Amino acid sequence: MSPLIADWRSLCSEIETCAMGIFATADVKITPKGFADPQFLALALLARCVSNLKGALILLDASLIVEARTITRCCLENLYWTVGLAEHGDEFVKQMQDDELTHRRLTGQSFFEMDVALDGEVEDRLRAFMRKLNKDGSTTKTLNPRGVAGIREDFRKTYIFYAQLSSDAAHPSVSALSRYVVADHPEGPGFDTEPVVRPGETIETYEYLAMACLGVCVGANQLLGGTAGGARLNALAGRQSALSNASKGTNKLD
Repeated sequence: MSPLIADWRSLCSEIETCAMGIFATADVKITPKGFADPQFLALALLARCVSNLKGALILLDASLIVEARTITRCCLENLYWTVGLAEHGDEFVKQMQDDELTHRRLTGQSFFEMDVALDGEVEDRLRAFMRKLNKDGSTTKTLNPRGVAGIREDFRKTYIFYAQLSSDAAHPSVSALSRYVVADHPEGPGFDTEPVVRPGETIETYEYLAMACLGVCVGANQLLGGTAGGARLNALAGRQSALSNASKGTNKLD
């Protein structure tokens, strides 16, 4: 492991520790909003982000770069949704609720459109559920990462990273599939289920991962009104910036 990669991994581990400190020192009151309270949702997003971070680090340690980049993409989504809560609070919560109902409605409709065979009792319950959804409100626009990333101008540009992770890892695009093709093997062209991992791409993945998870920590800490566990955030942000500058000379194709 190169010193730069080791430094990035260490930073990610410290971000995880900081996130757990935020949980330990958060003072969240139970309100009539319940789970729909922006503070509760912020903690849920932070919990998801910690879980994603742990998974990504395990995958990076195992040189499973595609899988690590796919989870890193999830961390960017966590960041966008945290920013949405921090910027728009209850309004964004309502958008999340509408998005959930719309997806449920569309999923239910797909069962009937595809003529899926359902048990009579199950079909009756599903139809009753669909009638209730349609009665409660009309179909609304769903939330999407690009749209949510644009809530704040300084985060809009990070969608480029999200799109890159989608193209070269999360989706079976030509670029993603080309990883598994070995064109210059001595015995002839073939396939490799464990493609070569380039150090530069590993550094890039750590950088995106740290940026996203640190951003979730900052946003959640802000929504919680500041916590003792979040006292280290400025120092971690400074370290992230220094490592990003040190990584500028690397090339993911190296």
